[in-house]
Amino acid sequence: MKLGLAQYTSAEIKKETRFLIDFSDEMEKSFTQKIYGKDLMEIVIGIICVSPIFEQFFKPKLPKYTKDKKYVKSEGFEYEVEKCLEYSIKLDFETIKNFSEIEAKKYVSLEILKSLEIIETLRTKIKDFDLATFKKDLECYFKEKGYM
Repeated sequence: MKLGLAQYTSAEIKKETRFLIDFSDEMEKSFTQKIYGKDLMEIVIGIICVSPIFEQFFKPKLPKYTKDKKYVKSEGFEYEVEKCLEYSIKLDFETIKNFSEIEAKKYVSLEILKSLEIIETLRTKIKDFDLATFKKDLECYFKEKGYM
Protein backbone atom coordinates (compact mmCIF):
# COMPACT_ATOMS: atom_id res chain seq x y z
CA MET A 1 0.00 0.00 0.00
CA LYS A 2 1.32 3.39 -0.95
CA LEU A 3 0.22 6.01 1.53
CA GLY A 4 1.28 9.62 1.25
CA LEU A 5 0.42 13.23 1.86
CA ALA A 6 0.38 16.15 -0.56
CA GLN A 7 0.98 19.45 1.19
CA TYR A 8 -0.81 22.72 0.39
CA THR A 9 0.20 25.26 3.04
CA SER A 10 0.69 29.01 3.42
CA ALA A 11 4.14 30.57 3.52
CA GLU A 12 3.36 32.06 6.95
CA ILE A 13 3.35 28.59 8.50
CA LYS A 14 6.20 27.07 6.51
CA LYS A 15 8.20 26.46 9.69
CA GLU A 16 5.18 24.98 11.51
CA THR A 17 4.35 22.58 8.66
CA ARG A 18 7.87 21.51 7.66
CA PHE A 19 7.34 18.29 9.65
CA LEU A 20 4.71 17.10 7.14
CA ILE A 21 7.37 15.95 4.66
CA ASP A 22 9.05 13.57 7.12
CA PHE A 23 5.66 12.65 8.60
CA SER A 24 4.49 11.53 5.14
CA ASP A 25 7.76 9.75 4.26
CA GLU A 26 7.80 7.77 7.52
CA MET A 27 4.14 6.80 7.14
CA GLU A 28 4.75 5.70 3.55
CA LYS A 29 7.72 3.50 4.56
CA SER A 30 5.68 1.84 7.29
CA PHE A 31 2.86 0.82 4.93
CA THR A 32 4.81 -0.06 1.75
CA GLN A 33 4.75 -3.83 2.31
CA LYS A 34 1.12 -4.02 3.47
CA ILE A 35 -1.80 -5.09 1.30
CA TYR A 36 -5.44 -4.57 2.32
CA GLY A 37 -7.20 -5.75 -0.83
CA LYS A 38 -7.10 -5.70 -4.61
CA ASP A 39 -9.13 -2.55 -5.28
CA LEU A 40 -7.03 0.05 -3.44
CA MET A 41 -3.23 0.10 -3.60
CA GLU A 42 -2.53 3.81 -3.08
CA ILE A 43 -4.01 6.63 -1.00
CA VAL A 44 -2.91 10.24 -1.41
CA ILE A 45 -4.32 12.69 1.11
CA GLY A 46 -4.00 16.38 0.36
CA ILE A 47 -3.32 18.39 3.51
CA ILE A 48 -4.68 21.92 3.09
CA CYS A 49 -3.72 24.51 5.68
CA VAL A 50 -3.77 28.05 4.36
CA SER A 51 -4.36 31.47 5.88
CA PRO A 52 -7.93 32.77 5.68
CA ILE A 53 -7.13 35.11 2.77
CA PHE A 54 -6.22 32.10 0.59
CA GLU A 55 -9.01 29.75 1.66
CA GLN A 56 -11.15 30.55 -1.37
CA PHE A 57 -8.39 29.18 -3.63
CA PHE A 58 -7.81 25.94 -1.69
CA LYS A 59 -11.05 24.02 -1.31
CA PRO A 60 -10.89 20.35 -0.32
CA LYS A 61 -11.13 18.13 -3.40
CA LEU A 62 -13.88 15.59 -3.75
CA PRO A 63 -12.56 12.04 -3.49
CA LYS A 64 -11.22 10.72 -6.80
CA TYR A 65 -10.76 7.00 -7.33
CA THR A 66 -8.75 5.78 -10.32
CA LYS A 67 -9.24 2.06 -10.86
CA ASP A 68 -7.58 1.41 -14.21
CA LYS A 69 -3.99 2.34 -15.05
CA LYS A 70 -3.70 5.93 -16.17
CA TYR A 71 -0.76 8.21 -16.94
CA VAL A 72 -0.98 11.68 -15.44
CA LYS A 73 1.13 14.74 -16.22
CA SER A 74 1.47 17.28 -13.46
CA GLU A 75 3.96 20.09 -12.99
CA GLY A 76 6.31 18.70 -15.62
CA PHE A 77 6.27 15.12 -14.33
CA GLU A 78 4.47 12.10 -15.71
CA TYR A 79 3.46 9.32 -13.37
CA GLU A 80 1.29 6.23 -13.35
CA VAL A 81 -1.87 5.99 -11.26
CA GLU A 82 -3.80 2.77 -10.69
CA LYS A 83 -6.17 1.66 -7.92
CA CYS A 84 -5.55 5.01 -6.28
CA LEU A 85 -7.73 7.18 -4.05
CA GLU A 86 -7.00 10.89 -3.84
CA TYR A 87 -8.79 13.31 -1.55
CA SER A 88 -7.97 16.25 0.66
CA ILE A 89 -8.67 17.45 4.17
CA LYS A 90 -8.57 20.98 5.48
CA LEU A 91 -6.76 21.74 8.72
CA ASP A 92 -7.45 24.80 10.83
CA PHE A 93 -4.81 27.42 10.10
CA GLU A 94 -4.76 29.03 13.56
CA THR A 95 -4.60 25.65 15.28
CA ILE A 96 -1.53 24.57 13.30
CA LYS A 97 0.04 28.01 13.65
CA ASN A 98 -0.20 27.89 17.45
CA PHE A 99 0.57 24.21 18.07
CA SER A 100 3.97 22.77 18.88
CA GLU A 101 5.28 20.19 16.40
CA ILE A 102 4.13 17.22 18.49
CA GLU A 103 0.68 18.79 19.02
CA ALA A 104 0.43 19.37 15.26
CA LYS A 105 1.40 15.74 14.55
CA LYS A 106 -1.30 14.54 16.94
CA TYR A 107 -3.85 16.85 15.31
CA VAL A 108 -2.92 15.70 11.78
CA SER A 109 -3.04 12.04 12.85
CA LEU A 110 -6.56 12.40 14.25
CA GLU A 111 -7.75 14.28 11.17
CA ILE A 112 -6.34 11.58 8.88
CA LEU A 113 -8.09 8.85 10.87
CA LYS A 114 -11.39 10.77 10.75
CA SER A 115 -10.99 11.25 7.00
CA LEU A 116 -10.94 7.51 6.34
CA GLU A 117 -14.75 7.58 6.42
CA ILE A 118 -14.44 8.76 2.82
CA ILE A 119 -13.42 5.23 1.82
CA GLU A 120 -16.70 3.90 3.22
CA THR A 121 -18.65 6.27 0.96
CA LEU A 122 -16.91 4.75 -2.08
CA ARG A 123 -17.78 1.12 -1.30
CA THR A 124 -19.50 0.67 -4.67
CA LYS A 125 -16.18 1.40 -6.40
CA ILE A 126 -13.73 0.10 -3.79
CA LYS A 127 -15.15 -3.31 -2.90
CA ASP A 128 -12.07 -5.36 -2.07
CA PHE A 129 -10.39 -3.32 0.67
CA ASP A 130 -10.16 -4.17 4.38
CA LEU A 131 -10.83 -0.72 5.80
CA ALA A 132 -11.14 -1.95 9.40
CA THR A 133 -7.68 -3.54 9.38
CA PHE A 134 -6.14 -0.57 7.57
CA LYS A 135 -7.62 1.85 10.10
CA LYS A 136 -6.46 -0.32 13.01
CA ASP A 137 -2.93 -0.52 11.56
CA LEU A 138 -2.85 3.25 11.06
CA GLU A 139 -4.04 3.85 14.63
CA CYS A 140 -1.33 1.47 15.92
CA TYR A 141 1.28 3.27 13.81
CA PHE A 142 0.25 6.67 15.21
CA LYS A 143 0.27 5.28 18.78
CA GLU A 144 3.76 3.80 18.30
CA LYS A 145 4.98 7.19 17.10
CA GLY A 146 3.41 8.90 20.14
CA TYR A 147 0.85 10.83 18.10
CA MET A 148 -2.16 9.40 19.93
